[in-house]
Formats: sequence, C-alpha cells, structure tokens
Amino acid sequence: MIRRSMMALAIVGLAAVASTSSAQIGRRSSGASQPGYWVGLSLGYVDGTSMSDDNTGAVWRFGYTSQIRATLEKALSAGSSIGISAGFSTAPLSYTAGSVLSSDCFATCDAKADITQVLAFFRGNTGGDVGLRFFYQAEGGVTEFGNFRDRSTDAKLPPSSASNDFTFGFGGGIGYGLSPIADLYVGEMWDIVLHHQSSAESQSAPRLSTLRAGFRIGF
Repeated sequence: MIRRSMMALAIVGLAAVASTSSAQIGRRSSGASQPGYWVGLSLGYVDGTSMSDDNTGAVWRFGYTSQIRATLEKALSAGSSIGISAGFSTAPLSYTAGSVLSSDCFATCDAKADITQVLAFFRGNTGGDVGLRFFYQAEGGVTEFGNFRDRSTDAKLPPSSASNDFTFGFGGGIGYGLSPIADLYVGEMWDIVLHHQSSAESQSAPRLSTLRAGFRIGF
C-alpha cells in the first residue's frame, strides 16, 4: 500500500514537472540529431530484506532506506541504451550477532550499514523522443554490504571487510521526454543478490526492490 501511494504521488509529480518544464527546455524537431550519451541522477526507495552472513554467522534484517544513484549511458538505436550505474545508501538494520562476537553487540542490536551497487544495464524505450513513454531495463553487477556499525555508538561490528555479491535484476516504468535531450522517469527494479547464506537462515537469495524517480540529460 505504501509503495503504491508513493508511485501514485511520483507519477503526479512527474506530470506536474513535465507540464511546467517542457516549455522551458523546448522541443526539437523530429529531424534533430539524437544525443550519443546520457547522464542521470535518481532517488530511490529501497525495501527492507533479511539475510545471513556465512562468514560471521550474523543475521542482518535491513529496514527501508533511500538510495542515491548516478548513471552514464551510451545511446543505441530505437531509443535504447547501455550504461553503468552507481548507487549508494546507508540502511538501518537489526543486527543479530553470530559466531564472530563483538563487545559492542552480544545478541541483537540496532545497527546501520552501507550498501553500494555498481551495475551495468540495458534500457529499452517504447514511444517517441518527446512525451509519455514506457521503458524496461535489465541489469547486472555487484552489491557491496559493508561498514556495519552500532546505530547509537557508531562502534564497528563484524564483518571487518565488506561483502561483494553478484547481483542481477529487471524492471521498468514510465518516462516523459521533455525534449530529445531531457527525460524524466519513475520506475521500479527487482534485484536478486547472490549472497552466500548461513544455515541459520533461508537459503533463498535476498531480493532488493527499489522504487526510484530521476532525470536524464543527453549530450
């Protein structure tokens, strides 16, 4: 319910920004040259997930958090593109200690950790250069979980080194082309993180669902 409400608000905001901004940026004619590259920035809302760590035996129960994400894309034919993204968030979590003990957390404590994603992706669009369009996306790369620390004291918690896990996902959404070189979008991605789970938890791969809104500029 919360995610649907946020999606509805984001779509309304997207339409409002689009209607006021299209006049300022202007529309190119259909014969105008297309950009060779895109750069973008987005803000995401990441669902919580639970996972265990085979190296330390700890259990991480992440809560909802926000993600800042930057992208660089190379334009292909028919409005599609390939690119690379870098996303960063600091997520709250309930941390349950495992076989590697810490003097700052003997059992369960409130903690936080940094989650960094570096992903390559393919993006396809349906629709014209200007106006409403739909897009779909597939991505793959690495998700890093690291810098675990107590939320109140900032004391470090195991593991001492970050966990880097292969990640792949897919998703899609809607966009609005203000001009052939300016684009707003709202979409959702579902990522599967291949983190090696301990026997204390389910062996299924953790999933990260991210609802994000952003913009792209072509050059």
